[in-house]
Amino acid sequence: RNPDGEPSTWCYTTDPSVRWQYCNIPSCFESECYDGNGESYRGLRNVTQSGRACQRWDSQTPHPHSNTPDNVPSAGLEENFCRNPDGEQEPWCYTQDPNTRWERCAINPCVAPSPTTTVPDYFEQPTTCYFGDGATYRGQVSTTETGVTCQRWDSQTPHQHNMVASHPNSGLNENYCRNPDNADRPWCYTTNPNNRWQYCSIPDCYPGVCYTGDGASYRGTIAVTSSGRRCQRWDSQSPHGHDRTPQNYPQA
Repeated sequence: RNPDGEPSTWCYTTDPSVRWQYCNIPSCFESECYDGNGESYRGLRNVTQSGRACQRWDSQTPHPHSNTPDNVPSAGLEENFCRNPDGEQEPWCYTQDPNTRWERCAINPCVAPSPTTTVPDYFEQPTTCYFGDGATYRGQVSTTETGVTCQRWDSQTPHQHNMVASHPNSGLNENYCRNPDNADRPWCYTTNPNNRWQYCSIPDCYPGVCYTGDGASYRGTIAVTSSGRRCQRWDSQSPHGHDRTPQNYPQA
C-alpha cells in the first residue's frame, strides 16, 4: 500500500534488518511518459493521478485561470490534455471537480527519452470499468450494487439534490452511475425513497494488477518487496514498530 504519500507502493518487511522497501508492482500507465519536467510533453493523457478528468485549457469553468492557449501559445494547451505551461515539476491540469483546482497527471517520467504514445479512447472516458475514483467513468450502468435502479440526475424525485447545477462537467446524463463529488467510486441516487444513494457495481479497470498515480488507491494482494522480501502485516508491530496501522489510516 501507500498510506503516506510515497512515490509508489511499499511495505514494512519481515526482515528485522530492513525496515521497509518499495514493492515490485507495475504502474498502470507505463506506456506513456514525460522527459525532464514535462514541458515538452504532448501526449493525450487527460486524467489526474486520482482519476479526475481534466478541465479544458480554453475553459474557465469550473476554475478560472490564466494558463490559456492565447496566453501561453508555445505550451501545447490543446483540449484538456495534461501539460506543464508554468514550470511545475511535472505535467498537470486543472480538474473538472469544483473542489479540486488542479492535480498532477497520471504520467510517469521516462527512464530515457522516448516518444509519447497515443492513449486509447477507453482511457479518457472508460465505459466498462473505472480509473482512480471513477470521476471519468462514462458508461451506462444504472443500477446500484444491491440492484436498485438509479434516479435520473435531472430528477428531484424521490431525492432532492443540486448535483447537475454544481457539477456541469461530470457527465450527469440519464440515470447513469457517476462520481461528481469525489466519492470513492461511481454512485447514484436511488429510486428507493428510503435509501438516498448507493455505490454502483462497476469493476476497477486495473483490479490489483498495477497501480495508478502514486499507488494510494492500489488494493491488490502483492505482499513482496522489489528485493523479494515478504511484507510485514500492517496490523503487526513485529519486527518493526510503526504508526501506519489500519486504525490510523482507515482509508489506506
